[in-house]
This record gives sequence, C-alpha cells and structure tokens, in this order.
Amino acid sequence: MSTLTDLIHIVPPDTEETPEDIFASAPGLIFTDDLRTLHGDPGSTIVYKSKRFGDIELKTADPEGEGERRLFSHYLWNAGIKLAELISHDEAEDGNWRVKGERVLELGAGVGLGGIVATLAGADEVVITDYPAPVVLENITRNAKNCIPRHLESKYSIQGHKWGDVDSTTGFAPENAHRFTRILAADCYWMAGEHLNLVRSMLHFLTLEPGGTVFAIGGFHTGRAKLAAFFDVAVEEGLAVEDIYEEDADGVRRAWMKERDGGLEDVLGRKRWLVVARLKRRML
Repeated sequence: MSTLTDLIHIVPPDTEETPEDIFASAPGLIFTDDLRTLHGDPGSTIVYKSKRFGDIELKTADPEGEGERRLFSHYLWNAGIKLAELISHDEAEDGNWRVKGERVLELGAGVGLGGIVATLAGADEVVITDYPAPVVLENITRNAKNCIPRHLESKYSIQGHKWGDVDSTTGFAPENAHRFTRILAADCYWMAGEHLNLVRSMLHFLTLEPGGTVFAIGGFHTGRAKLAAFFDVAVEEGLAVEDIYEEDADGVRRAWMKERDGGLEDVLGRKRWLVVARLKRRML
C-alpha cells in the first residue's frame, strides 16, 4: 500500500544522487514504524508527484540566521502534501475541498505548494503568504514562477504577512480584509503562542459570505495537545468546525479526539496521523 510520503522525492542540493540519497528520500523504507514528517533540507529540491498535474519541483529556502531557521519554512510537511492532494481534486471528486473559481489565501506557505496547486486547479485568485523574511518569500516566488505556466501568472501573487498583524492602516492586510473565500493553513499550529494571531488573520481575511472556508490540516508530530488548543482558540474567537477527522499516511480515517490513550499516545504512532478540518465563520 502506498503512503502519503510516497508522493515525495528529494533531490539533494547540487549533487548527483547516490544510493544513500535514494534510500533517504524514501521515508519508512528501512524503519517502517518511523514515518518521516518533513521533507527537504536547505537548498534541496522536493519533487511532489501530483496525480493531476505531474511532477511539481520545489526548491527549499536556505535560511541565513537562527530566526529564519526557527520558522521551519524551508521544509515541506506531510500536512502540506495532504492539503495539495485534497485541493487538486476537481469539483466532481470532492466539492468540499474545491478551489476552482475561488479567491484563495495561503498562510504559512513554506515552499508554496498549496498556493501553487490552488493556482493550477483553477482558483480565480491566489495569494501565497509567509512570514516577511526575504529568503523565504524569494524562494516561494522562484517556486511559483517555475511551477505555474505563464498564462496563469496573473492569477497569483506572493506577500509577506505576520500572523495577527491586521491593524495597520496601509498594506496588504487592510487592503484585503474579508477578501478570500478559501484560506489554506497546513502545519501552522506547532507554536501555541501564535494560535490567537493565526486565528485573527484567518478571521480578518476570510470573507463574510456564508460559504467562506478555512482548510486546516496539521500533523501530530509536535503533540496532540497543541492541535487541540488551536481548535479551542478558533472556536472561542468566532470560527466553527464544519468537519474534522484524523487520517493516517495510508489514508485510514478515524474520529478526531482531543486526547487519546489518556494523554500517553505513542510518539512514533502519532507521527503517522494528521488532523484534517474545515472551518467556517460562526454566523450569529
């Protein structure tokens, strides 16, 4: 049975592949119980094998300082792969995750895969954002330019955005309040101290129309409690959970639970699982 990570192949930076590289780019091949949760190293190339769009090659950023490295935006996480798979579907396959014809914002884009796929999948407008660090934004810009055909280049843009920074009188945030009908956020939940800022950005940018949806996917590798805390904050601040479940790397689904096994969940086992959710603005 193929797993989510089988969709990823890693090409090391500026070197010819060796047998060791091939093994390293096949997570779980040797240690079958320890699924790899992140992909790429600074300066490497990630190949996402899209069933619909073919191979999508993404360069990773090469962070210059400790602050930039701590963003972890130079990796692709399994949640990002799952998000790309879901929004790749055409409307006939899964309308709940459709982006065709929508105005899409990606938060915490990393290498930019979600926004790139949304553009290829027919979104009317896509804005790909991450923390305003030049090395990160320049890398996303390069990936988008290389992966998106020229006839679609007017459909997307790249912007820097710090979560929660929505009160400025000028700039990207105030000029785009409530503009987007779809918000993508994959593996943005590992910093509990940023949950409120993340939710504030979601609510600021999400349309006031009833159909506006946040696609939120996260991995359990940093702990179930952090993911549960994000959803608590989201609900407290004005979002409602439309659908939520857990899915492992093999596509097996189970019900979402805020706690499993009395809080003693197996560390290796939980790395195989993602929480997959759709959130909407709570209507009064």
